[in-house]
Amino acid sequence: MNTIPVHASQPYTVYIENGLLQQLKNYVPTVKAPCQVAIITDDRVSEYYLHTVSSQLTIAGYTVCQYLFPHGESSKNVEELINMVEFLAEKRFTRSDLIVALGGGVVGDMAGFAAATYLRGIDYIQIPTSLLAAVDSSVGGKTAVNLRHGKNLWGAFKQPIAVFCDPTTLRTLPEKEFINGCGEIIKYGMLGYPQLLNALEKEPLTPSSTMLNDIIAQCVEAKALIVQQDERESGMRQLLNFGHTFAHGIELASHYTVPHGYAVAIGMMLMTNGAVAVDGLDKAVANRFHRLIESHQLPTTTTIDASTLLELAKNDKKSRGQTINIIIPTDWGHSKIKQVTHEELRHYLEPTKSTHV
Repeated sequence: MNTIPVHASQPYTVYIENGLLQQLKNYVPTVKAPCQVAIITDDRVSEYYLHTVSSQLTIAGYTVCQYLFPHGESSKNVEELINMVEFLAEKRFTRSDLIVALGGGVVGDMAGFAAATYLRGIDYIQIPTSLLAAVDSSVGGKTAVNLRHGKNLWGAFKQPIAVFCDPTTLRTLPEKEFINGCGEIIKYGMLGYPQLLNALEKEPLTPSSTMLNDIIAQCVEAKALIVQQDERESGMRQLLNFGHTFAHGIELASHYTVPHGYAVAIGMMLMTNGAVAVDGLDKAVANRFHRLIESHQLPTTTTIDASTLLELAKNDKKSRGQTINIIIPTDWGHSKIKQVTHEELRHYLEPTKSTHV
């Protein structure tokens, strides 16, 4: 088993092991004594794993109830969040009880935000079942819902008390959802891990890959290192937003028909092309990065026009008045934070503006 400590304001451990869902009765009591538990999941994940998780917790002595909502990014909204916390109130949850987030990034964000705000905070555990959640969103304590004017604009920092990742759950993912997670994995490689990019070049990641568990662990370790140095995203944690400056706009403008990891891949490529034109990044690095993204069946272009993306970037949470912090690649496997004005941000779209990339 891979066990990765996260040294945040609320320290916890990420456990990664095949078959971990069938062992939860042995592990959950080590982080939280038996109490009332709400398993929050969606209508798709519940078909595969709700019975197993519920049974394991019941055997361990927990009193289990379940809250299901429709799968997909469109459910990550204010109304669904209110329904969720009303359910907790109806079930008379107290500060000594527990929430279990069973699912992908949407479930984790929703359940985490409910845990952060209900009774001003109760404990929760993350059990990611998507690749994107396993390598990124289940770790670090960022929780949020979407507003009409942008993605993740209403949220809170709330660290889980544990993360239990069973990579065998990824075998039931639709192919598109697995590919979605690859966008975030490639992002990590550009944040100081060129060896990760090199491995992905040699063997594009698939659900049957022998290096899948190790790559999940590498990404979690990378994020844990950043989070422990900058939990509240005031400095270096902003590196994790590589590709997100334009990705969030792509998601919103497409009405979330473009999944997050796909949008991040496009956003990373946009910023990489811009870095060639504006910051002197070696074109060979950009070409190599383009090939890597395409080898994972991820997109590199969008039909959403530059003016729309630039306008949506102004509402992004990384904006500070008339400026915005962006992440630009400086070499293969290396990036940095750069502050630009919103007008200067326009230059990063100009290299491919004519083709609406």
